[in-house]
Amino acid sequence: MFKILFEDDWFIAAEKPAGLPSQATVDKSRPDFFTQLKKQLQSARGSDFYLALHHRLDRDTSGVMIFAKNKEANDPLANMFKKHLIQKTYVAITRNRKMPETWEFKNHLAEVRDNKLKKTKMKSVSSGGDMAHTKFRLLEKFKLGMMVEAQPLTGRMHQIRVHLAEEHMGIFGDDIYPCNKVPVAARLMLHALSLEFNHPFTQQPIKIESALPEDMKEFILLLNSEMSASEKK
Repeated sequence: MFKILFEDDWFIAAEKPAGLPSQATVDKSRPDFFTQLKKQLQSARGSDFYLALHHRLDRDTSGVMIFAKNKEANDPLANMFKKHLIQKTYVAITRNRKMPETWEFKNHLAEVRDNKLKKTKMKSVSSGGDMAHTKFRLLEKFKLGMMVEAQPLTGRMHQIRVHLAEEHMGIFGDDIYPCNKVPVAARLMLHALSLEFNHPFTQQPIKIESALPEDMKEFILLLNSEMSASEKK
């Protein structure tokens, strides 16, 4: 059962676990979060329950996702994402590096095909591409890494992952962009912590939060442990 984080007459937000694609992929036999959540809600509330997808998280990113509950809510929700009226906050666990308390990263990104990985990824380009802008804040330092808050001001694919990798602070568990391989992370240590916006129907400020998952808490303990994996080598 997926955890419901917020619900009103127009929107519903739920907690996506790591490891599930946000939506159906070309492999139709593979489960995805949107389809499974819709089945859960229709099973509990009736087969005519409406759910519409307006944004995505990477497969191995966990955290909050919001959906429209009716057709009336589609355009306002789409408009908020298009105009960047929803403040998205993420938490990432990265390699240690001396950084200021806050900083920003801005560049242009373009999609490229990595034939070795057989995956599409984003690459920094000097001309062309799409502008990508992220604000960062150092939250906590550990023995072998640190926890960083990221607020993307644009919505490019893999944006946070690329920006941290280009700062030589790759996210633990990233299988596409450069990162420390020790200690080993079971998955990408990136979590969508919250969404904040002014409600388009009620005009009330809304903040929807998803607590840091247990696997990330356990990884932080590993990074802080006296006998870490790297020290045993």
